[in-house]
Amino acid sequence: MIKRVFVDSDVILDVALAREPFVEYSSLVLALLEQRRCVGVISSNLVTNVYYVLRKLSSSQQARTFLQDLLQIVEVTPVSHNVVLQALASKFSDLEDGIQHFAALEARCDCIVTRNGGDYAEAVIPVYSPKECMALFVN
Repeated sequence: MIKRVFVDSDVILDVALAREPFVEYSSLVLALLEQRRCVGVISSNLVTNVYYVLRKLSSSQQARTFLQDLLQIVEVTPVSHNVVLQALASKFSDLEDGIQHFAALEARCDCIVTRNGGDYAEAVIPVYSPKECMALFVN
């Protein structure tokens, strides 16, 4: 049973920017977290990355408001020294993806939800698309 879900930035940005055709399932994942059917987890560096993108496309205040609302439904796990060392030593081709993966492991997440599953080929925990994640919670 999935209890803790690490949510990648693409899923968050799909919702924040209403990116079609992805917003539907990404919104459903966030609704799942809001309903407390599982615990959502994001990394501390994801907060700054999402803020940077949203600030550029809207305003600082809108970005802050979105993140404040998001933090009502997810936990933030720190990117520790150990997480960075593991990511640097890993076979992940993209350092950020490695950091996200090892942050998810350190936060004891059961899976990662992302639209870019191929970026997590080296993951040791399951990786699901938003649609696949939602299918796991259908009663």
